[in-house]
Amino acid sequence: MSAPQQHRPTIYLFTGALWVGAVAILAVALRLPSSIDLYDFLLFCTLAAFAEKWDVPISSNSRMSLSFTVHLSAGILFGPAPAAAIAIVGILITDGLVHRNGLLYVAFNVAQMSSATMLASMAYAATGGSAELSLLNDVLPVAAASLTYLVVNNTLVSAALALTGRSFAQEWVESSRDILLPYISMGPLGALVAYTYVSTPWAIAYFIPLVLVIYNGFRLFVSLRHETDHALVALADSIDKRDQYTYQHSMRVARLSGELAEAMQLTPRDTELLVAAARVHDLGKIATDNRVLFKQSSLTSDERHLIQAHPGEGGELAGRFSMFREGRRFIRHHHERWDGKGYPDGLAGEDIPLGARVIAVADSYDAMTSDRPYRKALPHEVALIELQRGAGTQFDPEVVEAFLARERAHASVPVPRAVEASQSCSY
Repeated sequence: MSAPQQHRPTIYLFTGALWVGAVAILAVALRLPSSIDLYDFLLFCTLAAFAEKWDVPISSNSRMSLSFTVHLSAGILFGPAPAAAIAIVGILITDGLVHRNGLLYVAFNVAQMSSATMLASMAYAATGGSAELSLLNDVLPVAAASLTYLVVNNTLVSAALALTGRSFAQEWVESSRDILLPYISMGPLGALVAYTYVSTPWAIAYFIPLVLVIYNGFRLFVSLRHETDHALVALADSIDKRDQYTYQHSMRVARLSGELAEAMQLTPRDTELLVAAARVHDLGKIATDNRVLFKQSSLTSDERHLIQAHPGEGGELAGRFSMFREGRRFIRHHHERWDGKGYPDGLAGEDIPLGARVIAVADSYDAMTSDRPYRKALPHEVALIELQRGAGTQFDPEVVEAFLARERAHASVPVPRAVEASQSCSY
């Protein structure tokens, strides 16, 4: 777990508190029945180290190793204290010696994974599970152990991320969604490993190719999802390339939106989501007739209706792709107005998603400062004045102020101020 420098003291305190909690859980665990010999301990430590090394990116924000399978089976077979020791050794070998991760990262993982492993093992025993595992009779205890591990692990990681300025609830929900499928598949596998080991210890070797198949399956799944999302970005680029005047427009809007999000101190996850949506915000124009899209004279009522359909169509299309599913509302509503006179739904004020309000300002600025078939690009100073004039009518005033503050921080000359307000500065 890495953290920005300004958040490190808080993360250190949190990790320290987590260690205190882990020691308290261990004190309880040592009083519970447990049994393990040296051969079993060394074997499962080796398996835990290899499983910890095999991790896959399950989203742009998180990765998941296969160590849960080993931790669960160890908790079922040997009890909470030995299982925690196995988890700790696996982490120290992989994260500490092999990957050479930082001390804070290793310390956090040791505390949170050992806690999750012990509590999962306790949950298994508390719900009637036995060391002589029965795949039929111990279904509920295995499910309870798996759920406990998932909840504890995800809660502690989400809490640590929340200390860096992110939303705990959002992190928890999104991470749970990301890791649910892997946990559903690895929980029964961990139980099967324990059952097999009780019956015929040497047969555990058969699980190595099975685990590799699961590992590669997840890797291919994530790779396919990312490639599909990237194909949508490529499609959005091809839309920009239809018109030499708007070529790379979406890239510039995404960059401006990201800078605005940082200026407004949005969380890293919200910023990433916003930038991804801005990158494909004009996707709906794929369905717009070129004769309408590039028309240099005034649009008829029907033609304007066609143009105004593109945010809704873009949001619907983008929502089918994992990377953009959450940001589809930003795409749909980036042409709404603060005064409620925009489209497609006529939302007003804070009913418009914040991401859409940010994209609206970035989109309008880039449109004003780019050449169009019907006019030349406006000077930077004029575009800033137009944004100020539109604040409170077309644009969210706070977003405009963040844009202007960003400009003042980088400008060598004073940022001009509007002298009068107008009803619209639509471009």
